[in-house]
Amino acid sequence: MADSNWASGLQVSRWAKQLYYETAKEIYFEKFMGDGSDSMIQAKHDLEGAAGKDVTFGLLTNLSGSGVSGDDSLEGNEEAMSTYSQTVSTAMKRNAVRDTGSFDNSKVLFDFRKEAMSVLKTWLAEKVDSDIFTSLAASPTRTFRADDGSSTVAARSNEASTAGSLTSADSISLADVSAMKRLAQVPEGSSELRMRPIRVEGKDHYVLLIHPEVAYDLTQLSEWQQAQREAQSRGSDNPLFSGALGVWDGVVIHAHENISQADTGGGGSLHYSVNLFMGAQAGLYARSGEPVWVEKTFDYGNQLGVAGGLIYGQAKATFNSEDYAVIAYYTQNTDFTS
Repeated sequence: MADSNWASGLQVSRWAKQLYYETAKEIYFEKFMGDGSDSMIQAKHDLEGAAGKDVTFGLLTNLSGSGVSGDDSLEGNEEAMSTYSQTVSTAMKRNAVRDTGSFDNSKVLFDFRKEAMSVLKTWLAEKVDSDIFTSLAASPTRTFRADDGSSTVAARSNEASTAGSLTSADSISLADVSAMKRLAQVPEGSSELRMRPIRVEGKDHYVLLIHPEVAYDLTQLSEWQQAQREAQSRGSDNPLFSGALGVWDGVVIHAHENISQADTGGGGSLHYSVNLFMGAQAGLYARSGEPVWVEKTFDYGNQLGVAGGLIYGQAKATFNSEDYAVIAYYTQNTDFTS
């Protein structure tokens, strides 16, 4: 058997960086991420960090003062910024693959590394997305329930009562979308903050993320069909619009299968989804340290195993125990699994 060309330290580093690069391209939420507080998912990358390290984010509120006019003195009349810090803990998330065959030439070895890269990047991307979805949907404090298109607000109801009040007629409506935008701008609860919009090319937007089954119901609405026929091309290459179903009243609507669902609505067996209406800083994502790529031989160098991983953490932004920029939108919807 020929000597196997196991990766050197520099090669391992290259594969590790490639793993992160390829994983980032497949993370669904990557399009919504940005370094600034005006992104839907604010992301911080601390390359000097380690697993278990806390990364601190500052949650911003808009200035409310009137400022000064003309030559009035600004010194001494500065407005204090209202900020709240939230920490996100990071942890190593990793997986590994192991070949069962014999590496008798460098071509086979390189192909295995490429195959390992392919499956590990997909696993990591899906893991990151799953963790972010779970965080955004967990224990909602701001909720909105579809009510047969009448836009009844249930902003202070808990999760169980919101789902329990659904009926078979409570599907997605465009009136609901507009109502949630107003709730974001003028919160119903006294302890809730105004949800800051995501600004793209000078225009304010929010994002509604719905389940594909809810998306089907949306596309059956004649009002939606008419709006899409009349819609002008957005003409923007901003990632916020990439893959969107469309825009209604400044709300960019996307669909993803990771939106949570259950069959316990209406106090019984009603199929429903918990969709997510979001503004700026709805979620927080922290990555620490370098990506991981580790190669290990087995059976006296006859087999190779590859482990890949990332050190990261995620959280839904909260302010004084209230969801900062997420409204959970409960809808009954068509069930394609029944």
